[in-house]
Amino acid sequence: MKRRMRILIISDEVWNDEIHGNNILTNWFQGFDAEFANIYCSPGSPLNPCCNQYFQITDSMMLKSIFGKKKAGKSFKLNSLADKAIFDGESENKRLYSRLKFITTESLRAVRELIWFYGKYDFQALQKFIDEFKPDIIFSPRLATIKMLRLEKIVCNIAQVPIVAFTGDAEYSMRIFRISPIFWVKKLILRNMFRKMMLSYSLYYTLSDEQREEYQNEFGEKFKILRKCGEFKDTTVISKVKKPIKIIYAGKIYSNRWKTLVAIRKALKVINEAETKILLEIYTRDKMSNRQRELLDDGKNSFVKGAVSPEELKTIYNNSDIALHVESFDLRNRLLTKVSFSTKIIDCLGSGCAVMVISWDKHSGFTYLKKENAAFTISNLNDISIELKKIVENPNLINIYAQNALKCGQRNHKKDNVQQMIYEDFIKIIRTEKTNEEGLYTLDEF
Repeated sequence: MKRRMRILIISDEVWNDEIHGNNILTNWFQGFDAEFANIYCSPGSPLNPCCNQYFQITDSMMLKSIFGKKKAGKSFKLNSLADKAIFDGESENKRLYSRLKFITTESLRAVRELIWFYGKYDFQALQKFIDEFKPDIIFSPRLATIKMLRLEKIVCNIAQVPIVAFTGDAEYSMRIFRISPIFWVKKLILRNMFRKMMLSYSLYYTLSDEQREEYQNEFGEKFKILRKCGEFKDTTVISKVKKPIKIIYAGKIYSNRWKTLVAIRKALKVINEAETKILLEIYTRDKMSNRQRELLDDGKNSFVKGAVSPEELKTIYNNSDIALHVESFDLRNRLLTKVSFSTKIIDCLGSGCAVMVISWDKHSGFTYLKKENAAFTISNLNDISIELKKIVENPNLINIYAQNALKCGQRNHKKDNVQQMIYEDFIKIIRTEKTNEEGLYTLDEF
């Protein structure tokens, strides 16, 4: 009888589908033929349909391990969704975690990295957790940081199994605009750790073609595209365009994305001067300043609606016309997000709406959607009003681009195809890099 593959996942955030409604782990692994265990580095309780074995490390655990005798890390199991709903994990330090996560000065970020670099893991507990699970492979979806690279190295040394990494963000590139000398010291340390750890990765997934090509030029042929997947219907239903036309933005407003949304609101104000023809609704969990809210919600052209669940968002999309994705246009954030490919883009493709992306023209998400002809693409803030007027004057364009978005999803992001690719990649790596002498399995065990 063939047994299921055992995958050990290393993640920075808690695997909780209510907190992170856009959770890419559940997107990839729900219904996947494998067993999972998860090592994660944040407070809070997991809540997902895939995994019930966890090892948790938090900022406060690491801080206490430096100044006290107790080492960082604890394991636990959640055997049902009911358990997951009531378990609180390491919760007493959520305020500390929130502050540390969103600190903006490089000196404070450096302090956090130092805590994780010098903190003392409970190696005995971690060894026991890994030995009891007996993973076949490690999967580490993360942004490479000093903290995560150290943890990957430790887990690899204990588990002695292949590791696959994934990133959707710029982590190694030096093409970043920063003035702080502390940032550049951290960057050089990170790059050194990254190069050393790269030797251990059997496969490295990226979200964007641009980052894959950049890494291949530097490190060779161990890189592959892995994007979020979705359930894409085989046929599309032509919906009547709403009056007024409704644009939905569901996502974060950080990295100055909110300024792009303000530019849209200003364009809508001009278009709607005589009559309300098109409007914008913004759904976000991010906190806004009073100034941001005043600029984004004028009560006529643009409305801030707050946070909604993934299921509620589906209903909202069903009653809308355009799913919007935006990026920042300032130099610092353009360089920071150039190779980032937001998972929200796949949500937009699967929304049933037409898709619109407003971004500088070298952003990987923009270039992908433009190449696939899957979205309205606007690469200049001055062109927003022009493009929106075209849509208002010819609403049939919305149905055309809704069909284009669906076809792109069917070609490139169908869940069955993405999961099959991951499974085959992992099996190939396990069979190649582990030997029968270990006595763990035969080549046809899976």
